[in-house]
Amino acid sequence: MEAKKSLGQHFLHDEGILDRISKEIGDAKRIVEIGGGRGALTEHLLELNVPITVVEIDDDLSLYLKERFGQYGVEVKKEDAALFKLEEKSVVVGNLPYNVSKRIIRNMILQKDKVEKMVFMMQKEVADCAVAAPGVKEYTKFSVFVQMFCEVKRLFNVKKGAFNPPPKVESSVVEFIPFKKNAVGKDIDDRFFDFLDILFSHPRKTVRNNIKNIIKDRESIKNYLNKRPKELSLNEIYKVFSECCV
Repeated sequence: MEAKKSLGQHFLHDEGILDRISKEIGDAKRIVEIGGGRGALTEHLLELNVPITVVEIDDDLSLYLKERFGQYGVEVKKEDAALFKLEEKSVVVGNLPYNVSKRIIRNMILQKDKVEKMVFMMQKEVADCAVAAPGVKEYTKFSVFVQMFCEVKRLFNVKKGAFNPPPKVESSVVEFIPFKKNAVGKDIDDRFFDFLDILFSHPRKTVRNNIKNIIKDRESIKNYLNKRPKELSLNEIYKVFSECCV
């Protein structure tokens, strides 16, 4: 089966990389694999002897996976992983389609109470954002979101030749382990996500400029207002949010 550009498909075939990913799963009781593709990773996951659910949006591939792995008890669901709802606590793993990787990660983080951890292959550029520290150009709204809810660690990088067809960019495998609450230990709801959209609406402008319509004249945040959003730590971002929106 040929890879479909419209679905961002690049099939991982390097056995060494597949083995490394499966070994990062750890002591899982259930595995959810995102984007089963041709089943290369699924075959390695079978060796862990735990229940496996594979989420695959492609009609042809989902049928192929059912035929290939159904006899081993693997459940295959033809669904969009960016909308998929976890039914029970799982380790979530997969080679994410490049064009929707952030949406899938966000969907899983919003269900973090049902996630033991995530081990995802993704475009290196997205991984750079996921692990970026404040002050570097890769530090974005996405960085803040994932680091607010997960401990994030790049495990290793993967060359283009590990895939068929080879992508135009390199990839990284990243581990996300959800915090019991979040990085700041405070209550966070949809208002915080809306605030991030405002704060990072113009990343090169100052915090003061971006939040001018909601800013409150508080002494406690005056030192942050002339900085750019990427210069603020998670705690500083939450501080500005709490003074302006709570």
